[in-house]
Amino acid sequence: MTRLSLGLCSSFLLLACAAPAAAHHSFAMFDRDKTVTIAGTVKTFQVMNPHGWLRILVADAGGSQNEWSIELGGPGQVSRMGLTESAMHAGDKISVQIHPLRDGSYGGQFVSATLPSGQVIGQRLAPA
Repeated sequence: MTRLSLGLCSSFLLLACAAPAAAHHSFAMFDRDKTVTIAGTVKTFQVMNPHGWLRILVADAGGSQNEWSIELGGPGQVSRMGLTESAMHAGDKISVQIHPLRDGSYGGQFVSATLPSGQVIGQRLAPA
């Protein structure tokens, strides 16, 4: 009976530990078959766990400003790309390549950025 209880308890603990990993979202919301380039003005840039965020204001054809939310990797992944917290500041004019959201809303997954200095950070792709 003790062995059975220990086995059940161990199984329960393993399942409980796996639940947080399963709760983390996938990247299925991004269309990784498409890469688009958007240009705009940095509103905010945050390097944080579990994902960093870049929010930029992009003018549409009518001149209205739309806020795009670009999801980055975690701090370790972002720093390995050379993207530090001091790389971008509010008001900087940048261009960003992203995998857009499948639903067409203003956002995507970060691929690369061209900073005001002309430096390209991230994965360099052909122009979209």
